[in-house]
Amino acid sequence: MKSIAPVSGWMLDRIALLDEAKPGFAGHYLRASDERRQVIAAFLSANKLDRDDAGDTAEFLMRVDHRSILHRAFGRVPPGLRAALRRSGSQPHEPAYYRQLFDLMSHGDRHLIKAIWQSAKLDPERLTIITGVPADLCDSRILTKIKDRKHATDVALSVDLLSRRGVDRAALIDALHQSDGINDAIKHWSMRMSFPPGPIPAAEGYRPIRTGIELAAIARKYRNCSRGYFSSVMVGTHAFGEFRCEGREVLISFDKTDGMWIVDGVYTFRNFDVDAGISRAAYAFAARQGVPDRRPDRSDKAVEALRRLGRFHGDWGF
Repeated sequence: MKSIAPVSGWMLDRIALLDEAKPGFAGHYLRASDERRQVIAAFLSANKLDRDDAGDTAEFLMRVDHRSILHRAFGRVPPGLRAALRRSGSQPHEPAYYRQLFDLMSHGDRHLIKAIWQSAKLDPERLTIITGVPADLCDSRILTKIKDRKHATDVALSVDLLSRRGVDRAALIDALHQSDGINDAIKHWSMRMSFPPGPIPAAEGYRPIRTGIELAAIARKYRNCSRGYFSSVMVGTHAFGEFRCEGREVLISFDKTDGMWIVDGVYTFRNFDVDAGISRAAYAFAARQGVPDRRPDRSDKAVEALRRLGRFHGDWGF
């Protein structure tokens, strides 16, 4: 025997009124299939329930088939509406859900109708996801991997960012179709996007790191944590460049503070000590390009002495 799922919300009041006018209606509804429950809910969402006609309405809903109920509710029954209601679960949804579903199945774009047809389960959030993502993401091979509305927004924004940063959108979408995990696929493809420009363009003896793939290669080459800066480089608050001098190479790390680029450090393999000569050359190269060193100028010993004595960061009262 099929278990009886309880009902709550606006439908409970309607069921009570109909059962009062036609005893047995509540039992009929509670024992009904998921599809019939949703068909009745769709009817009641689209029609004002009059107490004087409640008995006739209950009799109608208990007696006629699903298609007739939907035709009375909306005037027509678009292909796929009954199947969509069948996949909408046992609990009634808010009244607006049924009108939205009917409108989409009747007049929606083809990709929306197809996505609804192919959805294993439907509810208001799923409809919001289907109608909210771009058309090329509105595909069951992608939608089934999207967990909720926030996830859908993140996926859409990420795909848009990657395409604006030079990633082939069509190839990315195809990869999302075939992927097991949508997050992992986006993470993998994010390595191909171009980073925002750093402070110094390419020049003789200097190569800016421009993509995630290049950043990963540099991290492997120098065996350091530069790959961990991916998020900062991606948003343009950090940058890296490889500097070559006298046959030796070092990695220059740049940081953007208060809108100004500065040299954050110069590094070599495994962050070992950098040769003093090539370190000076790297800092000097950056300075010639208008990028200063993070370290303050401590050449004036008198100023340094006053700084140590004064500690100019506390009480300014005279």
